Amino acid sequence: MALALDRRPLGKTGIEVSAMGIGSSPFRHGAAADWAGLLEEAYDCGITYYDTARSYVNGEAVIAHLPPRVRDGLTIATKTGARGGPHCLRDLQTSLRTMGRDHIDLWMTHMVETMREYELCTDLGGFCDVAVAARTAGLVRATGASFHAPTEVILRAIEERAFDVVMFPFNVLGRETVFGSPISDYRDRLLPAARANGVGVVVMKVLAGGEMKHGAPRLGFLADPATGQDTLSGAIRYALMQPGIATAVLGMANRTELRRNLAAGIGVGPDPEACRTLEARVAAASPGECTRCAACLDVCPEGIEIPKVFRLLDQDRFFGMTGIARFKYARMQPDASACARCGKCAEVCPEDFDIARLLQLAHVRLTQATRPAGSRQTEEENTHG
Repeated sequence: MALALDRRPLGKTGIEVSAMGIGSSPFRHGAAADWAGLLEEAYDCGITYYDTARSYVNGEAVIAHLPPRVRDGLTIATKTGARGGPHCLRDLQTSLRTMGRDHIDLWMTHMVETMREYELCTDLGGFCDVAVAARTAGLVRATGASFHAPTEVILRAIEERAFDVVMFPFNVLGRETVFGSPISDYRDRLLPAARANGVGVVVMKVLAGGEMKHGAPRLGFLADPATGQDTLSGAIRYALMQPGIATAVLGMANRTELRRNLAAGIGVGPDPEACRTLEARVAAASPGECTRCAACLDVCPEGIEIPKVFRLLDQDRFFGMTGIARFKYARMQPDASACARCGKCAEVCPEDFDIARLLQLAHVRLTQATRPAGSRQTEEENTHG
């Protein structure tokens, strides 16, 4: 029997999805019809989950250009930026009309970042009320939310079962999570809680929002020469092997990326031991790296966003994103040069880093050059990857 993408239940929704999903962020270029062929090929290769949003140019419109067998066979997730009220329902009606469908498989509220935003969704007349009514009316099959939020916000949503499905960033390097929420928190707290509460989990930023595409030559520790697995394949497999994740969404801009991602994901199922092996490689390759715990944020009298400085330093060192890292650093106020070497940050650092010294080194490195012409591409790729 030929190997295929793993298929998994999406929580308790009754929906089964492919372990790898395709995201529509790259579809913003050109016309919607131009992307129908790529999406159809992805479907024919076994990718049945498609992620989009009202705010993603062409993301919903491309569905209307698909053959009926594909349009009806895909599990389609789309999102509204509204947290409730009439605007929510208008977005739903617009999405259905744009896609040429009579229902949406998974309807989500987009990019919840704070506890207050979550509470707006669950307030009377909020997104959750509108979504449940839409589900009862047969307009949606399941409800959800995409989060760029601290662990406690997502955990509360899971434990309160406010949504059928939650979506959040997840990758082997721990990038694109929120300061104060290391990837170990998402892995060790959110995934078990979701399993216990029957909430489906969809993950994004599997390639750190495109960072790994740029830094692949410097991330060789994710590769496995014995199996021919390259850096990006290792990162993709990590998300697919993580127990508790229903599907991992990847942006795919062309057939080359589609085939590369499929090659990494075909035949891959949950494998906790293999995940631990990759985590150990990351730890060995980046000793002394900031974990983004954010303990230092509240104690710096100068107001320096220390985790952000170290994130930009990593983009420069590991991901080949020198231009964009230095461009963003130049806009930081205050930057690392404001450090007074008071030592308060070092006192609370669980890794016992000499943060003042590292800030000095970061400032020197991040002020060595100006932004090159190629930086715009990096900004655009910071999406589903």
